[in-house]
Amino acid sequence: MADPVGGPIFPVLTFPSGRLSSVDLLVSDLQKRLRERGFDAIGADIDPEAARALGSNFVKANLDGALPWPDQTFDLVISTEGIEHLENHYSFLREVNRVLKPGGTLILTTPNITALRSRVRFLGSGFFGRDARPLNETQRHPLHHIGLATFSELRYELHLSGFQLKEARHTHIKPISYLYSVYVPWIWLYTLVAFRKEKDPKQRERNKEIRAALLSFSLLFGECLMLVARKSGGRNE
Repeated sequence: MADPVGGPIFPVLTFPSGRLSSVDLLVSDLQKRLRERGFDAIGADIDPEAARALGSNFVKANLDGALPWPDQTFDLVISTEGIEHLENHYSFLREVNRVLKPGGTLILTTPNITALRSRVRFLGSGFFGRDARPLNETQRHPLHHIGLATFSELRYELHLSGFQLKEARHTHIKPISYLYSVYVPWIWLYTLVAFRKEKDPKQRERNKEIRAALLSFSLLFGECLMLVARKSGGRNE
């Protein structure tokens, strides 16, 4: 039996209801929807204001540090547009891997700077989508996008942190993004030529997967990436 995790962020994802015993790193509305469906869902953030909405189901946690749970606590972790605010992606992902059970799932969303519209913005201004100007250096703000990453960088980080990427999709698309479809043939040709330079046979096979993802509808036009990864060591590995 599957139970849908609905809403604008995760419109079509389904999970076996018996497996989703604990969920971490959620925005409050998604966390409440999960609890309404009978899941043991916990929200975590560095901002204590979230406690007002979640009450006892909220844990204050600095996601740049050690997560406050024992090893193999959760079946599923959902990180909604958080990793781009962190100072160290690798330490965060390894901590998530630690608190996941073997074969557990990580769903991660983050701004899609690989999208065509973001690439064109970078070509013109030197800044990716979501950050149209330099960050304010007066002080470190927790909402600054200090860790924006491309799809291939995130895939690399996940695989080096004990995960296997299973799916890459988008959360939503803005209609204006379709205007940039005129660049698709050039992107297709450029990546074809660039990827041919790889000499390692194993990496050439991996690059086929990466190139297919880079040319997918979700990565070319999606506003945010949604990456679904599984912790290595599960029964289905």
